Amino acid sequence: MLKKLSKNSTIAVIAPAFPPNPEKVELGITYLESRGYKVKRGKLLQGNYGYLSSTDEQRASELNDSFSDPQIDAIICARGGWGGLRILDMLDYKTIAQNPKALVGYSDITTLQLAIWAKCKIPSISGPMVAVEMASGILDFTEEHFWKQIHNPHTFYEIDLAKLDIKIWNPGTCEGTLLGGCLYMVSHQLGTPYSPDYNGSILFIEDVGEEPYKIDRYLAHLKQAEIFKNINGLIIGQFLDCTDDGEKSFTVEEILHQYFDAVTFPVLYNFPYGHGMKKISMPVGKETNLDTSKGLLSFKNPFMG
Repeated sequence: MLKKLSKNSTIAVIAPAFPPNPEKVELGITYLESRGYKVKRGKLLQGNYGYLSSTDEQRASELNDSFSDPQIDAIICARGGWGGLRILDMLDYKTIAQNPKALVGYSDITTLQLAIWAKCKIPSISGPMVAVEMASGILDFTEEHFWKQIHNPHTFYEIDLAKLDIKIWNPGTCEGTLLGGCLYMVSHQLGTPYSPDYNGSILFIEDVGEEPYKIDRYLAHLKQAEIFKNINGLIIGQFLDCTDDGEKSFTVEEILHQYFDAVTFPVLYNFPYGHGMKKISMPVGKETNLDTSKGLLSFKNPFMG
């Protein structure tokens, strides 16, 4: 289980991918401090190495150090971008496994979270980031579904699907380990030693700024890798700005229908998770139950054994 957080816990804020906006970082840190946390600023928050915050070695080292430092209770990434895949072979998975603590983020952070689950079986939180949501007047919805999970005193965190603007594409009941994140990252990680076993999992996916043919390509990759043959359920999040001006293009929704209309497992569509400001945090690697007849989605608490 992950190290529990309480008032005065220390949160490391790091930039393992793109360099964040310095002003937004400070706004996000102020937000964390206003909630009673101590913050340790990563050394690379003001880095600038091309489109990365720093070199691969420095970014990997900072992530390793954040896990090994006994004074750090959780790690929240400043932003995503690109670069996680470059450092997966530089992470100290033995040390990470010995120091389980929450790694929070989404987008490119998906790569790190899936690798850490694959190698260490340590869960993480696909949720809001310091220089994004926390710096921009975080929405009440996003805030609630993040902090209530962080401080959840119960075994499960239950979500009433009737309160969400979602569609049930395929009804049913399933359970499995929650795995996924940004579809682009899930697809590109397949075939590496750092991709998890999706057998029996509940997969969740989203993406941003990708043309429909690219979404089609990523889904085809997953299909040919037989991921869809082996999962127990699917949660489809938000696909923002994934459009094409071409007259002959499919929409992303049409493509998703082509892949998932005939499946036998439960499918939720338009779930509030993704690159938008409104999101439910997703505990990567935790046991999850979905029952569409009861309208209930339940995540097992990653801070409990």
